[in-house]
Amino acid sequence: MVRPLWQPSLGLRCRIDRQEDVTLNSDPLNDIVRSLDLVGGVFLEAELAAPWALKAQVTEEDCKPFMPVPKRVIAYHVVTEGKVLLSTADRELWAHAGDVVIYPANSPHVLASAPSVPPVSADDLLLPVGESGLVRIRHGGDGPRTRILCGFLASQGKPSPLVQSLPELLVVSLTDVATLHWVEASIAMAARELSDGRLASRGMMSRLSELLMIESLRAHLSRAEVDKGWLAGMADARIGKALVEIHSVDGSNRSVNELAEISGMSRSAFVSRFSNLVGVSPRQYMLELRIQEARLMLSDTALTLAEISTHVGYDAPESFSRAFKRETGETPQQYRERNSHER
Repeated sequence: MVRPLWQPSLGLRCRIDRQEDVTLNSDPLNDIVRSLDLVGGVFLEAELAAPWALKAQVTEEDCKPFMPVPKRVIAYHVVTEGKVLLSTADRELWAHAGDVVIYPANSPHVLASAPSVPPVSADDLLLPVGESGLVRIRHGGDGPRTRILCGFLASQGKPSPLVQSLPELLVVSLTDVATLHWVEASIAMAARELSDGRLASRGMMSRLSELLMIESLRAHLSRAEVDKGWLAGMADARIGKALVEIHSVDGSNRSVNELAEISGMSRSAFVSRFSNLVGVSPRQYMLELRIQEARLMLSDTALTLAEISTHVGYDAPESFSRAFKRETGETPQQYRERNSHER
């Protein structure tokens, strides 16, 4: 478990060569990532020499001293030198200099120079902040060197199908997004500001993290061989527009006709294409999204049933209750009581 130096709600305005602004173009993936409401974005620098192996994960408890406990955490590493063997409970693969590694579900994982090295807890190796402004780890033997920059994204937003549909471990070449030198320079600039107690470039670190995630996911989508599901829908230019609209504010209350128009298709063609790619009809997809949002409200808020039913697009609590029970097998009140008991 790597304990990062957290800084709440910082965003990004960086420059690269030729003084061009780094901006996030408007497209479906950008909009979906923004909807995650990411904050935090914090970095740690590890210099390692073979043989070495580290156990790592960030937990909600680690966030408490620095920010409100987030509902979801996404971890990532940027390999800037050497190579690293990445292992989770179900996967094992190598990442090399220029790769960004994302753990969408913040799974416990091991980073190592070779398969046979016994891992130690990264918590036990943390050093004070150095001149770079980064928390540091220096560990290993006298073999080949590896350098890794670590970051974490925190979200208070509702669950996203983007995160849920990704593999447990995602590795994308950083050459698909920007030069490695630009990433390092941007991180170093953010670290210096934090070290000096300045927030002049407000939001630098979380926006940098957001940019890395957007571009890494875009590269993953361009390479992923998926023919059904949310990723397949997002990879389609027309259906992707509809999915972004559905996940926007009040988007799940759009009519199928409105979504077809947004996608630039006839209603029948839109329904057919959406169903074939995503695996369910647009109407069923929006229903499941409303029920998912209702679950969160029932478990996380004290809103009345009438207030929740209105928020998720139902004219009357009775209609909402019938739909909720049909989809979940229990009434909203039963769900709330059971969820409160489990907490």
